[in-house]
Amino acid sequence: MWNKPWRFAEGFAIGGGLVVLGLLLQWALGPVEWGLLAFPVNLAVAALLLVAIVVTYALRRKVYAFDWMMHIQAAVPAIAWALALTIVMGLTVQTDRGGIPWLSQMLTFWPFVLVYAWMVFIAGLSSLNHIMHFRIKEIPFILNHLGVFIALVSGTLGGADLQQLELTAEKDVPESVAMDEMGFRHDLDFSVELHSFIIEEYPPETSPMRMPKRFASDVSVHTKGGRTVRGTVEVNKPLKVDGWKIYQYDYDDSRPGEVSIFEIVRDPWLPLVYAGIFMMLAGAVCVLFFMAPKPGKKEDRV
Repeated sequence: MWNKPWRFAEGFAIGGGLVVLGLLLQWALGPVEWGLLAFPVNLAVAALLLVAIVVTYALRRKVYAFDWMMHIQAAVPAIAWALALTIVMGLTVQTDRGGIPWLSQMLTFWPFVLVYAWMVFIAGLSSLNHIMHFRIKEIPFILNHLGVFIALVSGTLGGADLQQLELTAEKDVPESVAMDEMGFRHDLDFSVELHSFIIEEYPPETSPMRMPKRFASDVSVHTKGGRTVRGTVEVNKPLKVDGWKIYQYDYDDSRPGEVSIFEIVRDPWLPLVYAGIFMMLAGAVCVLFFMAPKPGKKEDRV
């Protein structure tokens, strides 16, 4: 099977080997600890990944496997393995408690992580190959491959820097302390001051249980730099301040109008994820433009 030239069989064999290796790592080390990749470790990992891609490309003439990795015979099996594990994740309830061992925590499942890392590496290598052989008609492929690479790398490595905290504010009392899901205290670089809490309920004839239709908070956010931002915070309409998004999360119904609970979120890698997604969309549009049949040219039909 390993005789040259390598074809799809070798690609599927490599994917299967990564799954087996992942199972061994899962058994020996336990689930992937993404928290270990928090800044600046994730930046170092990203830099090492880029260096590995450049070195692999530079050695492609000397190492057959490196050259093979830039062809469809490597890409298709990698995508197929990633798709298969993604389907497993979609068919399995993902939960931190209970569920099917290993399969219910796919994002920390070593086989899943290794297969996706393999696919990302191939996408990055393919992107570099298209860039180094740049031609106008290569633009859709560069945008698609590079977009996938940027979105997946940023979303994966940036996950460790994602912060989701809960802040409880009393009326007219600036609050700068928030709690994470583990109950640990976080001192923020800003404070949230609640001015008023707004709640609208459904009419009694519509909902006899007096269910809230809308609840929101009129707040001021005071930064350490002396800036004050005022706005209304709702469930799906956050207030953005210094890289943080402040969402209305809940309220204390035992003290109506006096206490509001907010979820504050910071994801510094999210703009890169969006950039990757927009590049993929742009690549799809470019495919339609570049691949459109030329006027007067006979179009092949299937």
